[in-house]
Amino acid sequence: MALTCARCGTLNPDGNQFCQACGTPLAAAPPGPPNPGWAAPPGAPAPAAPPSPGWAVQSGAPAPPGPPSGPPPPPPAYQSPYYAPSAVGPQPSVHRTPWMLIISAIVVLVVLMAGCGTAIAVLGNRAGNQGNSTGILPSPSPAGTPSPAASPTPTPAGTPTASNKGETFILPRGWTVDSKDDESITVSNPNGDGSVTVGSGASSPAQSAQQNKDTVDNFFKGKYPDTKNCAGSKTTTGSLNGASGIFWQLCFTLSAGGQSIQMGMPVFAGANSSGSVYYLVILLTDQSNLKNFISQVTPITQSIHWNLS
Repeated sequence: MALTCARCGTLNPDGNQFCQACGTPLAAAPPGPPNPGWAAPPGAPAPAAPPSPGWAVQSGAPAPPGPPSGPPPPPPAYQSPYYAPSAVGPQPSVHRTPWMLIISAIVVLVVLMAGCGTAIAVLGNRAGNQGNSTGILPSPSPAGTPSPAASPTPTPAGTPTASNKGETFILPRGWTVDSKDDESITVSNPNGDGSVTVGSGASSPAQSAQQNKDTVDNFFKGKYPDTKNCAGSKTTTGSLNGASGIFWQLCFTLSAGGQSIQMGMPVFAGANSSGSVYYLVILLTDQSNLKNFISQVTPITQSIHWNLS
């Protein structure tokens, strides 16, 4: 039923609560369901009704409260413009430095350096003379107590050195002394992937350079069965800073800490003329690093001063 605005006289559709012309509230009917046959007399208030879904507030009229809205949608997650997730599927692992391999290699070197020290001890004090050994250098006749040797080349003042009763040599910057006693000194390079052991002392009983070489070979073959001369290497005779001896290279597989490493070991074994003093230098590193390491240790090997003759 059309409702007439009491203010401006405009006819409004049934259900309007406000005049669609002037916004004046329209009279509402008393509460309760309306009688379908009931007709309000002229000027009687109209029954209340919910606003029409198509209702729009006219200009200047107060807006009635609308239906409650649902919860607001969550804000969109932030996504960096520099990153886009890859397609679904297994992602490649991130490359990391194999620290365990490096640590294992260092542990291996420490283990073998202890072995070098044992080899030197064997040279210094053996159960019996190996006088039947034959080789490159002849076996000398036994002699008395070794005497100090003169320095072939003086070391510049202020240069760091490593020294004991048997030898003295330059200690390059960054190198560290790992072990030292009266006869041998073992040092390692800054990278921890190579070591040098220098030893000299009284040989009891006396042995030639060849016999000293045989002792070293037998010792390492006993500890590492695959020990052999490195491929392409040669065994030569010569002298190292005044000490006569033999140069050769051994290669073998060393296993420690669940890792296996192919080791390269250049060796010098010498003796004085009477066989009463031995001289030994052992270089140790990974076979793949052998050529580079031999060049790296030149300041050490060229500066060795044998204190006994």
